Amino acid sequence: MFARDVETIDELGLNAYRFSISWARILPDGTVAGGINQDGIDYYNNLINELLINGMTPYVTLYHWDGPQALDAKYGIWLSDSIVEDYNDYARVCFQAFGDRVKHWVTFNEPWSFVVAGYGIAGAPPGVWDHDRTEMYKAAHNVIRAHARAWHTYDEEFRADQQGSLGIVFGALWSEPKDPNNPQDVLGAHLYQQFVVGWYANPIFGNGNYPQEMIDIIAASSQQEGRSVSRLPVFTEEEILYNRGTSDFVGLNQYSARLIYATDDTSDVDETGWFNWMSVMVPDLKGYKETVDPRWPTGEMIFLRVTPWAVRRQLDYFRRTYQYDGTFYLTETGISEATFHPPKFDDVWRQCYYMLYTNEVVKAIELDGIDHQGFFAWTLMDNVEWASGIHEHFGLFYTNFTDPKRARTPKASVGTYREITTNNGFPHGAAHTETAQDLWEWCLTHEPYEGARSQAAAHRTTADPTVDYFLPGVRVGAAYRDKIFKNNNNNNNNN
Repeated sequence: MFARDVETIDELGLNAYRFSISWARILPDGTVAGGINQDGIDYYNNLINELLINGMTPYVTLYHWDGPQALDAKYGIWLSDSIVEDYNDYARVCFQAFGDRVKHWVTFNEPWSFVVAGYGIAGAPPGVWDHDRTEMYKAAHNVIRAHARAWHTYDEEFRADQQGSLGIVFGALWSEPKDPNNPQDVLGAHLYQQFVVGWYANPIFGNGNYPQEMIDIIAASSQQEGRSVSRLPVFTEEEILYNRGTSDFVGLNQYSARLIYATDDTSDVDETGWFNWMSVMVPDLKGYKETVDPRWPTGEMIFLRVTPWAVRRQLDYFRRTYQYDGTFYLTETGISEATFHPPKFDDVWRQCYYMLYTNEVVKAIELDGIDHQGFFAWTLMDNVEWASGIHEHFGLFYTNFTDPKRARTPKASVGTYREITTNNGFPHGAAHTETAQDLWEWCLTHEPYEGARSQAAAHRTTADPTVDYFLPGVRVGAAYRDKIFKNNNNNNNNN
């Protein structure tokens, strides 16, 4: 099956592929002592070799939410300190087996997502509902420690010979103050970033510890609950030093944004009908709510509003907050549609989406001087999309799941995406540049995205044109080709 993946990448004219390794496929019981599965090693060796033969660079994620069931049964996986060394042993096996050819490693994909969903709100395996708001902080603590341990192992044992890099990918939901003139809303948007991105970024790219605002807020809340110690675990001074600087690049998965505002209202739904996900996903950040601007378009997944400007703002915020001038990758972004019979191949919503979002990356490089070296679309082909199963479609290629061979058919967005990536932006005179210019204002309205939804909304308000603009004529040039578009991504290549 992976050979067809590589053929599909080649059809798009892409030069890199981001995929994840399944821990249990390499170590069935999660430990080296339990034995290494040679079939698993062979599978990934064959995939990596196939990519290299075809001139494509592998970007490999070690953990994309699928930890070994055996370790969960043994000691609760991320809730136990034992996971740090077991994860490090797994990482070392991968470095030894694949590191002669893999030069770009990711330790964890979106730790905030799998920790909050799996150890906070029982929305993903292992399904822990954290009534006391302690388990998710414990799990996150061990994820950070495991990341730092694996980075040092690579740095000390493999980097000199293999000459690779190792980083981490953050799920980066951007936050804007609902009222930028209200200091409390501005503060709320900042705190949201600290509890979502900063929770993991500050120990690695900041001072080695959790954000001070997060430490103070959880400590105060814990004291109000009658606890003698904070629910947030404490890094030792040695661990703080060990955490700091343990990443060679930043990966950001950036799809959307939220508006944050201060309020005493504790109801779950605001006046627009938007559910206050903050109360569930960021339970310690009280006194604030999230909402969205009704002008922001959406595809099938209502949670993901089309906010391309958030990409550039997120990159700039991260650089300023952590005084980081190193390498960035946009490791995921994309838009989905519902299941339709017959399937829809004229996915104009996806063409609009990638025109808007790639343009923001070009602007970040050209106008802001961001060292951005790779754009990865989510995703190459329709796949099993977590809890949505096969009923939500993010792919540039349609996958026929009723066909045992899982036949793929290119959607209209394939041509658009190929033109953008092979031209590294929107050069003057190119056909896709003229198309982008013609469609730009329309792509910022609701109308292109209504066809993606199973029940199209009637609301078609035009988006605010001041928050996004097209940068025509920008061509980054051959010297920058590999810095903008390292394309494409199917992060769950375990089929």
